[in-house]
Amino acid sequence: MREEEVRASPCAARSSNATRRGFVPSLGIIALAAVLSSCGETSKAKDEARAAQTSTAEFAVYALSRGKGVPEPTRGAFRKARTLLEGAKTRGEVKWLKETRIGLEGETRLCVEAKDVAAARALLRELRAIAENVELLNVVVEPCLKK
Repeated sequence: MREEEVRASPCAARSSNATRRGFVPSLGIIALAAVLSSCGETSKAKDEARAAQTSTAEFAVYALSRGKGVPEPTRGAFRKARTLLEGAKTRGEVKWLKETRIGLEGETRLCVEAKDVAAARALLRELRAIAENVELLNVVVEPCLKK
């Protein structure tokens, strides 16, 4: 028997054993299936679950671009979101609000800390309604750095 045949024979034996005993999935395949099964979950549900797990009242709204500046529909929706959050701040639902320019073409991050998790969830619902079907406007549950 040649050396290449010796190296190939364990694989050949394994494949013949697999056909005799039936297919046995590996741990990697099972893990991949678990990951793929969660792909149907929407980002909204993931964000709400993350907010509930970490009990955070912090989130951010992003106005982004694709190399030609922030589109007008995105800027308009971002202005609506800012107005909503500034109103919530005057009503005491928001502890603090910080707007930061993050890019050269007008990309902006609006970081928010609500007074509590319930207020954050209510604001997130309203912001997601504003952001629905608006390209490049993202509402993300994430911690904000306080400087």
